[in-house]
Order: sequence, then C-alpha cells, then structure tokens
Amino acid sequence: MAEYINFFPIPFLEDLVQGRCLPFIGAGFSLNAKIPAGKKMLDWDGLGKKVATSLPEYQYTTAIEALSAYAHEYSRVKLVEFLSSALLVTSIQPSKTHEHFCRLPFERVVTTNFDFLLEHAYAAISKYCIPLISEEQLSVGNSQSGVRLLKIHGDLHHPSRLVVTEEDYDSFLTAYPLLATHLSSLLIDHTAFFVGYSLDDPDFRQIWQVVKERLGELRRPGYVLQVGAPPHVVARYERRGIKVINLPKSTSRSYKEILDTTFQELLEYWSSKIITLSTATEAEPQAELSLPSVARGRLAFFSVPTRYAALYKSLVYPIAEKYGFSPIMAVDVIVPGDTITAKIYALIEKSAIVVADLSSQHTLSEVGMMLSKEKQTKPLILIAEDFGSLPIDISNHLIIRRPSSFDENLDEFLGVLEKTFASISSNITPVLEEEPARLVAKREYRAAVIAVFTLLEHELRQLLESSGKESFSSRLSILQLVEYATMNELIEKTDFKEIRMYMHARNRLVHTRDEISASEAKKIVKVISNLAIRVREKNLTIRSRREG
Repeated sequence: MAEYINFFPIPFLEDLVQGRCLPFIGAGFSLNAKIPAGKKMLDWDGLGKKVATSLPEYQYTTAIEALSAYAHEYSRVKLVEFLSSALLVTSIQPSKTHEHFCRLPFERVVTTNFDFLLEHAYAAISKYCIPLISEEQLSVGNSQSGVRLLKIHGDLHHPSRLVVTEEDYDSFLTAYPLLATHLSSLLIDHTAFFVGYSLDDPDFRQIWQVVKERLGELRRPGYVLQVGAPPHVVARYERRGIKVINLPKSTSRSYKEILDTTFQELLEYWSSKIITLSTATEAEPQAELSLPSVARGRLAFFSVPTRYAALYKSLVYPIAEKYGFSPIMAVDVIVPGDTITAKIYALIEKSAIVVADLSSQHTLSEVGMMLSKEKQTKPLILIAEDFGSLPIDISNHLIIRRPSSFDENLDEFLGVLEKTFASISSNITPVLEEEPARLVAKREYRAAVIAVFTLLEHELRQLLESSGKESFSSRLSILQLVEYATMNELIEKTDFKEIRMYMHARNRLVHTRDEISASEAKKIVKVISNLAIRVREKNLTIRSRREG
C-alpha cells in the first residue's frame, strides 16, 4: 500500500513520468551513508564548525566563510586534505537508501557533493554511471547506455575544480559559463527536484540563483524533498519559488527508512504509469501491456543490439510465440516524453521472461538494470559469443552461446533456444491456465477477459503445431488463428461465431480504458475457458495419435 506517493503533487508526478524531472543531490543525502564505527558524518554546517576549530582566534559565522578562511590561512591544498579526511571519502560506503535512489530510471543526475557515494551506489547495482566534471565533457555524446552524473562543484579527485570557498562561488558563472548555460538549458524543460538540501545551503542558493537569472519568470517550478518540515520552513521555500514535498515524520521509522520507502514507491509509480501510457506497435504485445500489475502475463522482452534486431524478429520471435510468449523490444513501444531508461525498466518489470544478447554496451546495461533488482526471480536467457570477457556477473544464470555470425549454421543455436523456451513455458503454463479465474475472483474483470483470450491464443498455436500447420501460425493475430483453425476444421464454426462476438469486447478493453461488467466478464471467461480446454484436448488427441 502506498504511504508517501500521495504527498507528491500531480504536476510533479506527470513531469517524472514524462522524463522531465532533473534531480539535484546535496550534502544532506550523504548523511545516509554507511559510516565506520566510531566515526561521524558531518553536514555542511558541521564541516564549517570543525574547520573553524583549527583557525586561531576565529569567530564562526558560516561554513563557507570558515572554509574560505582555512584556505587563506593554510592553502587550498591543505583545505582539500582536510575535506578528504573530514568527509570520510575513503571509508564511507553507499547505503540501501543510495541504491534505492539509483534504481530510479533518471538519465541525468546533478550533484554538488564532493564524495563518490553515488558512483559507488550505481556500481553496486550494476548500473553504468558517467561522472561529468569538466566543461569539455559536456559536448561528448553518450554512446553508452548509462546515467550522466553532472558534478557541478567538482569532486575530491579533481581539487582544482572544487567549488568550496567564497571566491569559488563568486566566480562560478565566469569561470564555468558553459556549465551554467548547460544547467540552465536542462531546466528550461526539466523540473528541478532537490534532495538533501536546506534553505541555508549555499549550493542550493547558488543553483536556484542561476536558474532565476537565466530563466526569470519563465522558469519551471522547483521541488524540494523534506521530512517533517515545520510550517515556517515550508513558507520560506515557497517565497523562493520552491514547492515542498513534505513527508510526515514517523515514530516507528528512521529518516533513512522513510526515504527508502519513498524511492521504492516512486519507482513502482513511474514503471506502472509508463506502461499505462505506452503503445505497442503490434496488437498482441499491446494486449499484454494493457494488463494490470496484479495479472501474470506472457510478455517476453528482447534486449538485443540494433544490428541484430531484424534477425531476432525473423528467427527467434516465432520460437517465443510457439510457446505462448508475446515478444517485444523497446523500439516497438512508444512512450510519452524522453524516457528511454524508464521505458526499458518498465518493460523488464512487465515481462514474464527476458532475453538478452550481450554483444553491446546497451544490452549489458539493460541486463545490469535487471540484475540490480533486489528480488529478481523471472527467467533470464543470456546470449553471448564469448563468455569469458563479460563485465557483469552472470553466474547462476542460463547463458547460450551464439555463433559469431548469423550467416553461419544456426540450427544448434536455435535448437537450444527452443528447448529453453519450452522448459520455461512448461513451468509457467499451469499458473497461466488458472489466471483468468484468479483475476475474476479478484474482481479484475478487464484483465480476466484479456487473459482468457491470451490463454486461447496459446492453445490454438499449440493445436496448429500439432496439426502440421506451425509455419502458418507464427505471426498470425488471434482472430487470424481462429479463422485459420476453423477453415481447417480444427474448431467448430459455431465456436468461431462465439469467439468473434466476444473478440469485440476483448479488443475494446485492449485499445481503450473502458471497463466491463462483472456479469459479462464472467460469461466471456467461462465460454472462452471451456473452448480453450476443448482445443487443448483436441491437441492432446492429435499428438497421441501421431506418437502412437
């Protein structure tokens, strides 16, 4: 049950799903790290107070003033050494909170933090991350599928790029004009989402000042994530044009646990909404996409390099369809906005099985996205030319060797794939046979009608295969399957008329948001289920005769 998603404004959630949300991660988020025993993680103010103790006769005012005074007194080199020690960069590790955030399918993330917690968190969940430090990196296109992490204030591996003293902040716009312009251009059509910032944080104030100066009154609203913020803090944010997403405090949950649950709910919401708003270019995958999350489907997601897409569609799709799966690639799905990563994640979530050819960085990243899930139980078929050089851990997963060229003899490769699909299908088919009745019992009537026709389609394909008509059934729609089976006297003409009548209701449910009454749904499920049983029985009879 959702606990925190309802505290997010609808306009923000719309931007999130459309891929128009740009997260900014501040120093407060680093406090969620795993810290060595006996050590303490400092926030921005704590950092300033600690450095102030090293300054003779110094009266502390603000963190940035104290850090500037330290650099002036002892040199910038000593300031960098102090920051490395005080921020525990060599010993802190990302926590589950960091990993939950990194699972969100953002394609760009901005941070003002000097540490490397986000990079380590992305690595921990096998998600490729590209840190961008210098202005020269901004013009380089992203040839690999991964998150572009824009570290606008540098990091401790690049001390000359750090923005930490008063002079650094004052000269930021003139020292890094391309960076400021790039940030402003992103925020023309992206909504800023601040996590780990306070009103007095100089990083937050600088970012928002750049936005106001460059975009003026035409800037999009910004949002900041807070937990239990008092009314006067909310009012201060509002006066600066920032909307507060104020999550309630809990006596039974820590700040970390609240964020963990929040990020998980955002991921679930994003994934489900992307699917709801998606349109598949083929009818049968569209039927699978229209099923609610409680329904078990037969979608098979194919993650393959673009150069091999047509070959997989012509050679492997028919095998998947033969065993009742509905194959789909990301390119076959149209989604709103610029949300490629979110689309792929949502398709993986929706699929009953994932097939991945590991011969490109994009497919490796997509597999990494799947392996990063905390609870990964769905079948994963990995295909590769060479097992030894793969950069991800593929132990405990089925892997099939593919010839280096599709011009070679593929009989052995396709034969192994067919056996694999047959095995997986035999494991999930009994569950899917019960699915329409289960959905009716849960009052998911729309899903039950779609599911019962999916079951009938599977049985018809099996029947045509047993009847020696397999080559004709590969790419036929369900209505064409019924017509073909009727023409070849494999099902009765009276059954054909009944199926055709109910197909109109099924198609309406697949292609619109319409619902169906309980009585009509129950009738359709009963009739089509009985027909599917008769088709299965006929199939078994034909097979037993052929084997006898």
